[in-house]
Amino acid sequence: MADSREKISGFKNPVAYRVAGVYGGVFMYVGISLPFWALWLAGIGITPGEIGFLIGFPAFLKVLSSPFIAQLCDRTGMVRRPMMALLALSILFFYGYFFLQSFYPLIVVTLLFSMTYYAIAPLLESHAVRICDKYNLQYGRVRSVGSIVFVVTSVLFGKYLDHFGYGYFLYFGIASLAITFVTVFFLPREKKGLPSRMAVAQDHAPLKFLLTNRRFIMFLIVISLIQMSHGFIYVMGSIYWAAEGIDNTTIGMLWSIGVLSEIGVFIFAGRFISRFRPMYMLAFIAFFGVVRWGVLGLTSYLPILIIVQTFHGLTYAATHLVAMNFLSTRVPDKYFMTAQSLYSSIPMGLSIGTVMLLSGPLYNWFGGHAYFFMAGLCAIVLFMARFVRRVEPGKLH
Repeated sequence: MADSREKISGFKNPVAYRVAGVYGGVFMYVGISLPFWALWLAGIGITPGEIGFLIGFPAFLKVLSSPFIAQLCDRTGMVRRPMMALLALSILFFYGYFFLQSFYPLIVVTLLFSMTYYAIAPLLESHAVRICDKYNLQYGRVRSVGSIVFVVTSVLFGKYLDHFGYGYFLYFGIASLAITFVTVFFLPREKKGLPSRMAVAQDHAPLKFLLTNRRFIMFLIVISLIQMSHGFIYVMGSIYWAAEGIDNTTIGMLWSIGVLSEIGVFIFAGRFISRFRPMYMLAFIAFFGVVRWGVLGLTSYLPILIIVQTFHGLTYAATHLVAMNFLSTRVPDKYFMTAQSLYSSIPMGLSIGTVMLLSGPLYNWFGGHAYFFMAGLCAIVLFMARFVRRVEPGKLH
């Protein structure tokens, strides 16, 4: 990979707009679903425990699907076509939500939809990193387009829901998936016959290498602890705020504030973050995670919520940039796609999915005080910091 300090600043190459367009489509769906999906489920009579299960258990599917699909794409050298196929299936399965709206049928629909839709993220991320490397672009600035679309979507959609309700909620969701399909169609076509980035034999050597490497395992553990601390707010954040008397417009605004800080980090902090060893940065980020979740567990006073939501730029965006920097500079090139899929399936899948599954029971038992458990996850990273600092830099071997 080229050094991030050599990357040009923005969208001077038209290819950047194509990749940014896909991120825009993906995060249009996220802007619709993440703040309001739990509220839609509650509106059709699903209980908090059931909501936590329906939102949380799909994350476990990443562990099964992402590494397999990633290695298959790497061996064939194709990403765009598999992404289009996965999106087409996602749209087909999403139609099930229109007809099946009780808990057990929803499990089936969610299972089918999640197996296809959540396999797209690692393919998009790895493909975007490759394209940014090839065309000398800054990944963070291309990625920031998705966050900008999320902000606009969540704010406007929150206003729409306050005025018109959830009657057409699913139509907006399926429309955003269709838009994403169109944007993927315009991605640069892969050249047939080129060797894939991970030119390996048909065994599982990349998985064996990475999952037996002490430094990579430590990376997964620390990233997992920080990212899984977001699980409760992803599932119960909007429900808790609504129970505290906050309306949909303000809920959308709170989500947007977090993502605005995320945008700032993606646009301006990429070069800064790359100057520090990843594990140092993760310990620094974990401190702000302890503060963020601890404060959310203590109060729902709106001015304070606004302040701590700005910490999302650190707890999520900076963590993600550290992860991308680690994968692109520490992982041998031939293992890159597999490492990317493991990042997607373990920290962003299995780990956060565990917390999301537990979010319903935690909310029933502790209410907003469940955020203290999320603060505890980040605190573990701080206790690990002394050991983590000793992990040597350089490529994995």
